Amino acid sequence: MGVMRNLFLAIGLTLLGTFTLAQDLASQFKTIYSNNDMMGGSLIVFCENGIVENLSIGKSDVSRNITTTTDTKYRMASISKTITTIALMQLVEQNLLDLDADISTVLGYKVQNPHHPDIPITSRMLLSHTSSIMDGSTYSSFLDATVNQHPIPNLSEILTTGGAYYTMGQFDNNPPGSFFNYSNLNYVILGTLVEKVTNLRFDVYCKQKICEPLGIDASFNVNDLTDIDQLAVLYRKTGGIWTPQADNYSGSQPVFNNLSDYITGTNGGRFGPQGGFRCSAKDLATLFLVLMNKGSFNGVTLLSEASCNAMFASEWTYNGSNGNNYNGLFRSWGLGIHRITSTPGNDVALPGSNSMLGHSGNAYGLISGAYFDTVRKAGFVFVTNGVGIGYQTNSHSAFYTIEQEIFDAIESFGTLNSCSN
Repeated sequence: MGVMRNLFLAIGLTLLGTFTLAQDLASQFKTIYSNNDMMGGSLIVFCENGIVENLSIGKSDVSRNITTTTDTKYRMASISKTITTIALMQLVEQNLLDLDADISTVLGYKVQNPHHPDIPITSRMLLSHTSSIMDGSTYSSFLDATVNQHPIPNLSEILTTGGAYYTMGQFDNNPPGSFFNYSNLNYVILGTLVEKVTNLRFDVYCKQKICEPLGIDASFNVNDLTDIDQLAVLYRKTGGIWTPQADNYSGSQPVFNNLSDYITGTNGGRFGPQGGFRCSAKDLATLFLVLMNKGSFNGVTLLSEASCNAMFASEWTYNGSNGNNYNGLFRSWGLGIHRITSTPGNDVALPGSNSMLGHSGNAYGLISGAYFDTVRKAGFVFVTNGVGIGYQTNSHSAFYTIEQEIFDAIESFGTLNSCSN
């Protein structure tokens, strides 16, 4: 009986310690929330076998006084690119797409860098931002027309000579495959490739082949969401006033008038493969748990281990002159994966990790990040739908100060030891 009593006591103390740490992380999250004048946010910590911390704070819609919950969904910005990559790699596994083939053969028209017309541009280059294609001077107007215009412009209008949005400045002077330049347009093209190969709209493919198998309520199409009231409004604070920037639907599903006669494969950018994925932090963690576990989680397989290894491997690493490293934030890249090297003063995420894999996002006031460490078997998702004091920078890393504060709090209070155990 004495042995059993001691065993129960030990278990109880362990649980108490975990509870205390969880409360400490919640307290740290609340402090960061206050110090940065956040609108709202979500914070997840996960180990390889599941979520260990799930926190939410603040408001998802201030005008309607809706509180952020663990079910709140966000437009995840550029983390969407990793989801798009999963779609691409599924097609590669089925031999429907060749990462190293000229994308012109799939699109049906010639896409070439006018400075290097003889070098093919491939899906591998698009995924790793080494295609030489840039977000040039017409990208914003092309994207606006893609979302709002009827009919939706064909992607060829920005990629081919004579197109209404084509400029030579859409391409840098470096040969395709040789220079890193982060570009949203790369992923607009990738979304269109998915459509060309599958004959399904990009949003439909991702819902059927990624979201539904995992049982998550997420989509590249806002109309797919079960409850529009769960979607966070994205804010910026201007002149002391919180001002909606995106997804301000006031409880009503938006009506889009330019999809009825959309021709699949003409412009997958309509569904935001570069930034339009709506998802909760906990469901995003599930997607990244699939990647951490080399393609499978909770009995569901989205990718092979070989595909995950290909995504994680270095396609580009900064050597001092072979790319735009965005003030040290980007020092290595895989396929749709930001490879964190933990270089001091540059791409430092969790202080206790030597390297991490994942993606960050930043758009319309939102800041997001989802990363994991395959050695420590630990990862996190952080999202906020607005930062009142703005995007502060620091000397410790190229991430924003609020992100660095979150990373430090996770390292100190996020029960990461439970992952290695």
